[in-house]
Amino acid sequence: MAPLRFALLALAVTALAQRAPAPGLPLIERHQVGVIQLGMSEEALLKAIPADRRELVDLRLEGMPAPAWLVRYAGTTRPDAIVVEMWPATGARKVYRIQVRDPTFRTAKGIGIGSTVGELRAAYHLDEMTGGEGSVAIVVKELWASFSLDQNGADLWGTRTPAQVPDSVKITGVLLFSRIVTVPTASGLVRR
Repeated sequence: MAPLRFALLALAVTALAQRAPAPGLPLIERHQVGVIQLGMSEEALLKAIPADRRELVDLRLEGMPAPAWLVRYAGTTRPDAIVVEMWPATGARKVYRIQVRDPTFRTAKGIGIGSTVGELRAAYHLDEMTGGEGSVAIVVKELWASFSLDQNGADLWGTRTPAQVPDSVKITGVLLFSRIVTVPTASGLVRR
């Protein structure tokens, strides 16, 4: 009986360690990931992130220029671990959205890419559903973040409330945004 208890304890400790924020990496927090903050100027961003850890790209969202900085961190698996979207396309730009694309980044409560909706539900209040740019997401206003959902095996497009999303659905991305954001679209600016 003792070996079985030891094995179960070891599995539980391993599972908790996998969900804990990675040491040395910044946390996903309300309006920021580490030093990268919504609303900060591009100049401040470039001072905060060393040149060898960032690359300027154009995401071409909805066919329009959409400048963004891809930010790399040691210990992550993707060269675009964090995508810092800038607005406007020209002139004095500011950070208006932050995408987390690497599963090693976590919130203080251990939620990130690869977590399940059940884990998200246990950690935070799930406020509403949203969709766009090919994904369905759950909004957590405590963090002003949307958590994109894996749609393989689940048709989530008709889902009206987070309560309708099964606990087993996995999170595939995290997007931090301001409460009200002016977003560029092909037909002009839209406030969300």
